[in-house]
Amino acid sequence: MSGQKQTFPHSSDRIFNSRWYISNFQFSIFNFQFFFSFLILFLSILFLFSCSGPQKEERPGTPARITYASGFTIDYTDTYTLVTVLNPWDTARVLHRYVLVDRNQPIPEKLPEGDVVKIPVERIACLSSVDASMIEILGDLQKVKAMSEVQYVKMPVLKKGLESGAIADIGNHASLNMERLMEVIPDIIIVSPYQNMGYGKLETSGVAIVECAAYMENTPLGRAEWIRFIGAFLKKDTEAELYMNRIAGTYLSLKEKTGQVTHRPTVFSEKKYGPVWYVPGGKSYMAHFFEDAGADYLWKDDDHNGSLALNFETVYHQAENADFWLIKSDEPLTYARLRSEYDSYSWFNAWKDRKIIFSNTAENNYYEEGVMNPDLVLGDLIRFFHPEIELPERTSSYFEWMKE
Repeated sequence: MSGQKQTFPHSSDRIFNSRWYISNFQFSIFNFQFFFSFLILFLSILFLFSCSGPQKEERPGTPARITYASGFTIDYTDTYTLVTVLNPWDTARVLHRYVLVDRNQPIPEKLPEGDVVKIPVERIACLSSVDASMIEILGDLQKVKAMSEVQYVKMPVLKKGLESGAIADIGNHASLNMERLMEVIPDIIIVSPYQNMGYGKLETSGVAIVECAAYMENTPLGRAEWIRFIGAFLKKDTEAELYMNRIAGTYLSLKEKTGQVTHRPTVFSEKKYGPVWYVPGGKSYMAHFFEDAGADYLWKDDDHNGSLALNFETVYHQAENADFWLIKSDEPLTYARLRSEYDSYSWFNAWKDRKIIFSNTAENNYYEEGVMNPDLVLGDLIRFFHPEIELPERTSSYFEWMKE
C-alpha cells in the first residue's frame, strides 16, 4: 500500500457499526413486514370490491358457437342472455341488441345496453311466414297471435288460425293495422330489416321489434341457422342447436358427394319481369346451392350477394347454351305458356332440350319450408344435375321438370 501503515477501526467503532447494521437490518425487516401487510390489505379490498357485483355492466360470459350464420351472436351469462344482430350492410356496426332475462326471475339491476325481453316469450306477431316456420319447428307455433302478408301463408295450422280469428291478420308490411296488433298484446314482433327503413308507429308501440335478418345470409346453412336466433327468444336454444346440427350434417354429406364430380353442368335461373331479368349474384344464396349441388353457375365469378338486374340480351348472350334453366314462379308454367309470355325464351338450348327445372311456389311450400330444410333442396337439385349419384330414396318436394 505504497509504504503506508494500514490502520484498523477502533473497537468502539466496530461496536457502533455493528449496532448500525443490526438497526438497519431490523428496519428492513420492518419495511418488508409493512409492505407485505399492505399488499395483503390491498388484495383483500380488491377481492371484496370485485365480489360486490358488476359496477356498470356484466360482460357476456359464454358465447354460443354460431357456425354458419354471420349476422348475429349469442352470449350467455348467469343472469341474462345477450343477443346481438349485426348490421347486414355494415357488419362492423350493431343493428340491434337484445337482453333476454328469465320471466320467472326478478330483472337484474345491472344490465348492458339493449332491449330487455322476458323469455320465454309467450305471444308473438310475425311479419313473415318464414319466421313462423322456425317457430313451428321449435314446437311453439301456438304462440303466434298475429300475422301479416297472410296471402303467402301455407302452413295449415296458421291458415286455420287466421280463418277462425285466433290469429289476427294485421295487414301488410307497408301499412300495419296497429289497432289489431295492439289488441293481441304481443311480447315481440318479428320483422325483416331493410336498409334505411324505419318502422313508423311500431317504434313507439312498446312492443319489442325483433329484427331477423336471415334473408341477408348468402349460404343455405347460414340462413337456416337463424333458427338459433329465434330459439333464444323461445328459450329453446338446445332444441334449435340440435335441429341445426342434424340438417347441417345431412347437407354436408350431400355436398361431399358432388365434390369429386368430373362434369359440372352449366345452369342459369329465373326469367324476365317486365324489361328486367334478375339473376342471382355469384356470392348469393342460390349460387351457393348450385355450387354445392355440383353445377357450374354461369354468374359464379360475380361478387354480388344479391341479384343482378340485367336485360334479356345480356342473359341470352351468357346462357344461350346452358345445360339447365331453373325457374321459381308463384303461378303454373309450361313450355307453351313460357313461350307465350315471351317468344324469345324458346331460343335457349335448355328450352329446346326440355331441361327446365320448375318450382311452383303457389302450390309447394318452398319459401316457408325450403329455407329451413336446405338439405332437402340440395338433394332435389343433385337429382337433376347428377342423376348418376345415389341418394337416399325421397320424392322431390320442391322442384320438378317443367311440363309441356
